[in-house]
Amino acid sequence: MPGPLDGIRVLDLSQLFPGPYCTMILADLGAEVIKVEPPGIGDFSRLFGYFFDQINRNKKSIGLNLKHDRARKVFHLLAAEADALVEGFRPGTTARLGVDYGTLSRINPGLIYCSISGFGQDGPYSGKPGHDINYMSLAGALGLTRDEEGRPVVLGIEIVDITSGLNAVIGILSALIERNKSGQGQQVDISMLDCALALLPMETGHSLATGCSMDESALKILPHYGVFETGDGEYLALGIVHEDWFWDELCSAVELTDLKGLNVGERIARKAELESRLREAFKARERDQLLQELEGYDIPCSRINSVGEALEDAQIRHREMVLDLRGEPDSRSYVASPIKLLKTPARLDSPGPALGEHTDILLAEVGLKSQEIKELRDCGAIQ
Repeated sequence: MPGPLDGIRVLDLSQLFPGPYCTMILADLGAEVIKVEPPGIGDFSRLFGYFFDQINRNKKSIGLNLKHDRARKVFHLLAAEADALVEGFRPGTTARLGVDYGTLSRINPGLIYCSISGFGQDGPYSGKPGHDINYMSLAGALGLTRDEEGRPVVLGIEIVDITSGLNAVIGILSALIERNKSGQGQQVDISMLDCALALLPMETGHSLATGCSMDESALKILPHYGVFETGDGEYLALGIVHEDWFWDELCSAVELTDLKGLNVGERIARKAELESRLREAFKARERDQLLQELEGYDIPCSRINSVGEALEDAQIRHREMVLDLRGEPDSRSYVASPIKLLKTPARLDSPGPALGEHTDILLAEVGLKSQEIKELRDCGAIQ
C-alpha cells in the first residue's frame, strides 16, 4: 500500500543520527530516500551495524565521491529530479563540494534543501563543532538535572539529535506544502542548539517572565514526581503533577490516609516531609507487590523497564511497535514508526542497504549507460 509520501524523492547526504533519523521517518512514510555515501566506509554509523540498520531501513544507497568532478555531475543529475535533500555538514562544506543550496536550486528551483547543523547556517558559533551534550549544555538543559553532589547529569539518550531530526521532518513537510502553492523550493535551516532551547518552554518561559533563571527542573518542587526505591532494591516511576485525585488515590493505596485531602500547594510546601513518607511506604513493599496493590487505583505509577523489557512489554507489543522483517538469510526486528495512519500506514519494506547497493540502478535511471557507469567506478567516482 502506498504511503502518504509516495512519489517524494529525498537525497540524504547526512550521516550518524539527526539527518538519518529525519529521513528514516520520511522513508517509513513512503518517500524514496536515496542515501548518498562516500565510497569506502560510507556512513560512519555503519561501524555500529545494528544502529545503522534501525535508522536506515527502507532506504537506497549510492556510493558517490563528491570530491570527484564526475561524481559531482552525477549528483547534480540526481538533484535535478529530487523533491528534497538533507545534509548535515558544517556550514561552508557543501559550497566547497559544489552541492550547496545556491548551486542546486539553480538546477532544481523546486528543491527543498534541509541543512541540519550544530549552530545553524549563521552566527558566531556556526563554524564550531559539537555533539548532543554541547547543545544541551549551551541551551541550559544539561544543568536542570543534577546528582546529589550538584553535578549535571548527562541524559542516557541523544535527545537533541532526535529532536533535530523531528524538526527537520516538520520543516521539510511544511516546505513541501508551501511548494504546492508557490511552485518554489526553499532552504530549511535546522540548528541543533535552537532545537535544544525549544525543548524548554517551561524553563525559558519562567526566565523570560520573571528575569530569574530556573536552575533546576520545575518538577523538582513536587514530592510525588520522581523515582522511588522499593524494598527489593528495584525502582518505580511515580508521575503525579498537580492532580489532587491521583494524590488521594495514592494515599489510600499505600496507607497514608492522614495525608489525603492536601492540595498541590500544600503538598509542595511540605515536600520534604511527604517525600520521606512516600519513600518509607515504597521501601516497605517489594516492587511487584506494590504494583499489584496499585492496580485497582487510578495512579500514574510504572515499573522502570530495561530496553529489553520494554521491547517485550504487553502494551508495546499490542501497538505493534516491534516488527519483524522476514527475508534471506535471516529475520530482523525493528522498532516500528509511532505514527499510526489508519488509511496510509507507515511501511517496513527493507533493511538498511549495503553501501552502494543501488548505485547502478539509480545511475541507469538518470540515463547513464553501462560503460559510463564502469568508467565512473574505475576512476573512483562511485561505488
